[in-house]
Amino acid sequence: MPFNFLSDSKKEVAPKYGSASLAWPKRMTFIIDKNGKIEKIYSKINVNTHAQRILDDLLDK
Repeated sequence: MPFNFLSDSKKEVAPKYGSASLAWPKRMTFIIDKNGKIEKIYSKINVNTHAQRILDDLLDK
């Protein structure tokens, strides 16, 4: 993939993006451009269709 993925194993990033909760982080995906601007937030995720939805959105650009 021509972009990076972030795994927040130390739970440092989730609070900054509003995805932290008491038990575990909310499952969210953020598309961030090369300048650091958030282009899209996926806050409701269906694990069966999420990957395809992201790919479709990225390829439509």
